[in-house]
Amino acid sequence: MKQLLELIANIINVPASKLTLESGPANIPAWDSLAHIGIMAAVEQTYDLQLTMPEMLAIKTVADLRRALEKRSVTLVDE
Repeated sequence: MKQLLELIANIINVPASKLTLESGPANIPAWDSLAHIGIMAAVEQTYDLQLTMPEMLAIKTVADLRRALEKRSVTLVDE
């Protein structure tokens, strides 16, 4: 999980410590539509997978992203 939070934090330029499972575009101003595309691209590259457009559009929080990854058998370890 730490890796995912750091990946997101690097793209939106906020400290990973400020991100929670509830973080997303609704409560992180830097997580705009362009950042969302960057996050999705980075996630696909990092975890070697391809998200569908409906999956990308359904992701509204870190928790949603985590669930999408877990559906693809990506195990995120809580640290």
